[in-house]
Amino acid sequence: MQGNQTQHSKPKENDVEKEKEKENDNDNDVDDENDNDNDNERIVHDSLTNRPPHQQQQRKREIKIKVDIFNTDKKYNIIYADPPWRYDFSKSNNRKIENQYPTMTVDEICNLPIPTSKNAVLYLWATAPKLLEALKVMKAWGFEYKTNAVWDKDAIGMGFWFRGQHELLLVGVKGKFSPPTVEHRVSSVFREKKTKHSKKPIWYLDYLSKTFPQSEKIELFARQHADGWDCWGNEV
Repeated sequence: MQGNQTQHSKPKENDVEKEKEKENDNDNDVDDENDNDNDNERIVHDSLTNRPPHQQQQRKREIKIKVDIFNTDKKYNIIYADPPWRYDFSKSNNRKIENQYPTMTVDEICNLPIPTSKNAVLYLWATAPKLLEALKVMKAWGFEYKTNAVWDKDAIGMGFWFRGQHELLLVGVKGKFSPPTVEHRVSSVFREKKTKHSKKPIWYLDYLSKTFPQSEKIELFARQHADGWDCWGNEV
């Protein structure tokens, strides 16, 4: 009785040719990706060099830049900061802010080298329990408190005296810096439902971009890039 035998057939020449063509196609895909990267770089370069000088400067402001504030000579007129405040009253590990992102002490925040111009304005986020600490930071950074705005989160959170539903955006000035022109003076209260933990509405960055279009702007403790802004933060 003849048993079952496994027959090993020799690859056909057509199959071999197809495999080679497939490999060549993959190599071409990689080359195409590299070519696309180079094309993108050329497009950015050409979009700058082919414009008048004032438009080149405007385009450079639109390009997103991550800055090392510990090693930069650049100075900024607009400082927008959302510090990672450390809280000491959490009674359970699952409520700790450190579960979301690394936090800093007030002294650590105060001692940061903020790259400000001689004349500048600071927009500093603070929660209600951290108001005094935020004012301390503002003073340490060289700014004088002027006023504040309120973000209504449209949702009730936690709290001991009140269940928090808002955060404060403090405004401080260094040197001589004019407030927004009349047409850019908006309500001090902005309502938008909160989303991700501690994430602020992009509306504020857009508003400041429109209000101070010619100013050098930087976002500190940034989580993502915003058009027209340099940024510094470990989540960018």
